[in-house]
Amino acid sequence: MNMAPTLAAALLLALGLAAAPARAAPDTKPLAAPPPPAAPRLAEGEGRAGDLHIIQLWTADSDAFLAEWARPTPPKLVTGNRTTRNRPLSQFIIFGGCRADAAGHCHLTARITITDPDGAPYGDPMAFAIWDDQPAPPPKRLILSPNSIGLVIEDGEKLGTYRVHLAVTDEHAGVTAESTSVIEVREAEGGAAAPTAGAE
Repeated sequence: MNMAPTLAAALLLALGLAAAPARAAPDTKPLAAPPPPAAPRLAEGEGRAGDLHIIQLWTADSDAFLAEWARPTPPKLVTGNRTTRNRPLSQFIIFGGCRADAAGHCHLTARITITDPDGAPYGDPMAFAIWDDQPAPPPKRLILSPNSIGLVIEDGEKLGTYRVHLAVTDEHAGVTAESTSVIEVREAEGGAAAPTAGAE
């Protein structure tokens, strides 16, 4: 059966309808434009800018964290944002979606500022590279940076809530993703907080 005439007629009808002016029925209100897609909800310590995606996690057991990270995905990472005086916490920075240069390398730099429980600066800001012209991770793959910081609240320092602000700049894409983690520090006599397990 030859369908060419029918198809041609259908195309002419469609073109005719497209050319005809649209007329609203009486008492018909114009339709509102659909809302823009909602931005993804970010967890604490997570940040996005363009394609760049960062996560900062904290743990009192860095060896267990690294051992779990090395296992097949998804890892059950031992993390926790609560500690006691003189007990160190280690930060880990995870990222994905960086822009590669012509050589296929990404260049990410970090800047970290910490505020104490009174909102005052805690130490000087720290700046360092977290991925220094190394091969870009595969698409939709998260990579653990080899560089990060540690935090220890010592005798004589304030107890309470510390805020760690992380800004990671993709030097090739020209975008900066930011995230903030809240660290709770209490006196050692109260007992160390047990780490919690979570998956990333």
